[in-house]
Amino acid sequence: MAKKTALVLSGGGAKGAFQVGAEKYAREVKGYTWDIIAGVSVGALNGAMLAMQKYDRLFEIWNTVSNDKIYTGGFNLWSALKIWLTGAKSFYGNEPLHQLILQEVEPDKFKVDLQVGAVSLQSGEYLLFKPGDPHIAEAILASTVMPIIWTPVDVSPTCRSMVDGGVRNASPLGDVLDADPDEIVVMNCGSREPAPDPEPPDDIVKIGGRMLAILLNELFVEDLHEFLTINALVQEAGAQGITLHHPKSGRPLRYVDLKIIEPDRDSDLGDTLDFSQAAVQQSMQVGRAKAEQVLGTASG
Repeated sequence: MAKKTALVLSGGGAKGAFQVGAEKYAREVKGYTWDIIAGVSVGALNGAMLAMQKYDRLFEIWNTVSNDKIYTGGFNLWSALKIWLTGAKSFYGNEPLHQLILQEVEPDKFKVDLQVGAVSLQSGEYLLFKPGDPHIAEAILASTVMPIIWTPVDVSPTCRSMVDGGVRNASPLGDVLDADPDEIVVMNCGSREPAPDPEPPDDIVKIGGRMLAILLNELFVEDLHEFLTINALVQEAGAQGITLHHPKSGRPLRYVDLKIIEPDRDSDLGDTLDFSQAAVQQSMQVGRAKAEQVLGTASG
């Protein structure tokens, strides 16, 4: 039986370029293919493009992205006053990103199983969407929405005010386990031990971005720690001829080969909200280097 490999893509805003560099190395140099991809936040957009096997187009998007293409509106005294007077839901509009996703996401082009997570601000639920869902493009957009920074998305009449799935599930490890993979490759856009910013954030947008980055990192660390603990217990029990079972579903648990590709320090990448080409190229280069370190060289 062929080995089943899952790719898990965390959130991270502009740091998602790290995943592009890492995945390109894994696929082109090490020969990885993906049987299932799960993503939240920017990982949802990257994951969707990879699941459609639009590799060159994904690389092109990141190589031409800029702050002007991502942000509409802006933050200043007048925009703050507008938010206060009109009850606006965010500092920036997400129309450019919405148009990009509507243009690129073709429901009949998916070649790999995809799972995208988003959170409802109304119910607090974390919801999964797949390519067969009629609102998959809207779900991907919703998953990329960092609360306060961008406007929440109504995915459907029953799924309203949806935002970044990373708010509840920074690394959707659990989303791929039902597929019973043999190997999981996690591409995390942040270090598990984030260093403090060299300079304190000096406006409310940067404060919000930094706050979300800290929150998402903490969720990822907790999620990963729990998985590593259970995985180690399963391996130890198996060595003694004991099979552990999932407490809810009752299905047998088995050891999964887990590889984690992440930066050593958050400062190795650009800022979460910085889509400048300088920051993007830096993140992609670090992603490739870390993938080589974790997965080995071409001949390794």
